[in-house]
Amino acid sequence: MCGLRCWSHLLKGTTIPVLVFTDHTNLRYYREPRKIGPCIAGYLLEREQYNIILEYKPGATNRADALSRRPDYEGPNPINDDVTVWPDHYFCDNHTSIQVFDMDSIGDNLDSHIKLAQYEEQLLLKKWAPTHNLSLLDSTHWYHRTALVVVADNALRRGVISLFHNHVTARHAGITKTLQLITPYYWWPNLKTFVTEYIKGCATCQMTKVNTHPTHPPMFPITPADNT
Repeated sequence: MCGLRCWSHLLKGTTIPVLVFTDHTNLRYYREPRKIGPCIAGYLLEREQYNIILEYKPGATNRADALSRRPDYEGPNPINDDVTVWPDHYFCDNHTSIQVFDMDSIGDNLDSHIKLAQYEEQLLLKKWAPTHNLSLLDSTHWYHRTALVVVADNALRRGVISLFHNHVTARHAGITKTLQLITPYYWWPNLKTFVTEYIKGCATCQMTKVNTHPTHPPMFPITPADNT
């Protein structure tokens, strides 16, 4: 396609077919119906502008390859040199803290409130630890794998779910999606049940979800009147 574009001013709309030699053997597979991606699909309309005939020639016999393999065409950056596409300054070293916006009784930093609540529930957390495999990941606060444990405060738990479900970037995801978003960061026993009940009680979700089991009114047949 690059070659056709280069010589398009001579090749477009010719009455005599233009013979094209190619060593790209995969092109022969498209002689039968195939599932194609958007890149190949984009070539179809462009291809129709040319009156061409393809002839496959293996690379060893295709003398035209010598033109594209001249060493002076490599330029200052040879193709085999290592290139750093994404340097270090594009990556953050630590996870960014999740901030909470406009949530009553929670404050500005959700993590700090959850960690503060853990100090008052140390006995409960130690009781949970062997059963739920909790650990002091940072030697101070309790985690379930990498998820911070939210303990004994339903307001905090509703704040967590609100962040991942009600926030403008969350777009009121379903139960499964909301759980997938929460579990890498926060955990508490019966998390799935709590999330399910929260979303079932979300007014926005209930107003916008599709009713997959609509109720149909019963049909009452009209019987002819008895003239007697």
